Amino acid sequence: MTDVSKLGKLNPTYNLEKKGEVSKEKLREVADMYEKHFLKEMMKQMKAGTTEGTGMFKKNNAEKIFQEQLDDEHAGQWNKQGSFGLSNMIYDQLMDRYGSQFGLKENLEKPSGPIELNQKKHDIKDLKSGDEFSIKIEAKDPSGASNENQTVKNPWAGTLQSKELINDDHTLYKIKHDNGLESLITIKGGASEKTRFLSRGDYLQAGDELGLAKETSPLFWTVRSNLEEA
Repeated sequence: MTDVSKLGKLNPTYNLEKKGEVSKEKLREVADMYEKHFLKEMMKQMKAGTTEGTGMFKKNNAEKIFQEQLDDEHAGQWNKQGSFGLSNMIYDQLMDRYGSQFGLKENLEKPSGPIELNQKKHDIKDLKSGDEFSIKIEAKDPSGASNENQTVKNPWAGTLQSKELINDDHTLYKIKHDNGLESLITIKGGASEKTRFLSRGDYLQAGDELGLAKETSPLFWTVRSNLEEA
């Protein structure tokens, strides 16, 4: 589907910021307006491929105006009935993309993992849905003197997409979170006794254990939007 940020005058930042008033109702109006516009264009393209109004029986201007009004009415009726679902898809994308910006959506809750983080250092206290970042969490014991493992936890509730062993001693976890984000967590280590049966499709709560990582090695965590895959 078309990225809502590329809709020109249909872009909510164009239509809403000028009015100085943004609400869920206004976002719904924009979504409905774009669906109606799409339906009208679809009907226009379908009719362009037929022989209607050609040859000896071409439509006059009055008939063309009447037909356009009729098409507009049909598009409006279909839009109200919600038969296509396009308006809901657009609304959801608008809310995920602009909801926090307009104060319609709360900031995401503090992540419960992958390990205890320094909030100031990693600057994630104001993380919003749709944000993307990659961080390297330094080893607790870079000197290599410790043989201890640290527990790696799931940052937010969601579904485990994959658990892959890479480079013999590293494990990559891919988790699709319920908040519209996706985590890629790479650790030197692997499953614990508690997590060795974790597999693709398992649902994880925030803070659930994923595995064990060596304290002598850094941990890599990438967060990105999973909305494009939805």
